[in-house]
Amino acid sequence: MTDKVEAVQAEEQSPLAKSVTFTVSAAELKSGMDAELKRLAKKVKMPGFRPGRVPFATVQAMYGQQAYVETLNRLIGVAYEKAVVEAKLNVAGAPEVKAEEVAEGEDLKFTATVECYPEFDLPAFDALELKKYVCEVTDVEVNKTLDIMAKQRATYEEEEGRKAAAEDKVTINFKGTKDGVAFDGGSAEGFVFVLAQGRMLPEFEASVTGLAAGETKTFNLTFPADYGAKDLAGQEVQFEVEVTKVEKAVYPAIDDEFAKSLGLEGVEKMKSEVMTNLNREVKARISAKTKAEVLEALDGLCTFALPKAVVAEEQQRLADSAKQDMAARGMDVKKAPALPLELFAEQASRRVRLGLLVAKLVEAEKLTATEEDVKALAQEMAGAYEKPEEMVEWMMKDANRVADLYNVATESKVVEFVLSKAKTTEEVVAFDQLMTGMMA
Repeated sequence: MTDKVEAVQAEEQSPLAKSVTFTVSAAELKSGMDAELKRLAKKVKMPGFRPGRVPFATVQAMYGQQAYVETLNRLIGVAYEKAVVEAKLNVAGAPEVKAEEVAEGEDLKFTATVECYPEFDLPAFDALELKKYVCEVTDVEVNKTLDIMAKQRATYEEEEGRKAAAEDKVTINFKGTKDGVAFDGGSAEGFVFVLAQGRMLPEFEASVTGLAAGETKTFNLTFPADYGAKDLAGQEVQFEVEVTKVEKAVYPAIDDEFAKSLGLEGVEKMKSEVMTNLNREVKARISAKTKAEVLEALDGLCTFALPKAVVAEEQQRLADSAKQDMAARGMDVKKAPALPLELFAEQASRRVRLGLLVAKLVEAEKLTATEEDVKALAQEMAGAYEKPEEMVEWMMKDANRVADLYNVATESKVVEFVLSKAKTTEEVVAFDQLMTGMMA
């Protein structure tokens, strides 16, 4: 039975820690031990005895301690679970169970200390000042995108006497020296790059620009202070460059032939497809930006304590995820030092805080996504693929993917709900600003 429930006030304990006391019947413990020993007696093998015929006293001497521990642990588990239910505790972690001293033969008494999830009221959202972003995709953006697509499919042709200019492909030989001595990685033969693509340092590109095939140039260059090679960072060096070839970029015309090369019927169909794709991308970026700001605002409303056990679990999960990401990038994680869990403390706390608040909000306002919401989201995501119907079918067949879709759809409902309650203003974002990630 449950004797009492009390908050644990000890300095070292979590502010969410509570304790329950409960008893384990001595008679039930003895009965359970006897039953366990009888079960074991049927299996015990010993020289001179047939299986199952070993004297009970011998079985008890051999396995009495084992039967006691197993039976006691089972009864403690049952009694603890009953005590938690009767006390209406929303347990967040494993309990710390301590036994009290009792006389031999008396019922055993235990105290279990455990962290609980916080109890809190939902905050008011009407004082929040939030933005709902909008971004219009016009023919201007479509044409810019088509220009980029055309440039990605450029061909190059050599032009005698041509001076290297932006977007030209140049082939060069170069040698870099520092204080008259060649440095590692500073020399190459037949090196090819396209000007104005940002592949080379701006000063290097500027020095090559304007040179024709057969021309050479010597110039000084100072590496940036944050340059990857530490021995060269912030250092002045000298380069000798010889241009061996200059090729002019030739871009395909944006016409029906270009559209057909992309598998589309004609230029108008191509423009329609680009418009659709851009609108999809804009919607995704706007949604991500809005969601991030809403969650940030919600996090600022969280004032309740967090269960340490849950935060610790989330820290470990984040550390494991980071390790898997490192492995996916080709790193040998077996040789790498373990990532300190403290690195993930703040992120884990934020995730737990928001998780608890959002879960309560979803329950209180019935914001859980429906099957229709999930299917609509799957169809929207599948729109970027060549065969959307097959992609939707593939996504809906996997339980884990469907669960992820439910979470995303539910989060969207939470964001829309908060925006509807907050002081929300609409803000127009320029397309270029959105696509280059320059939003404040």
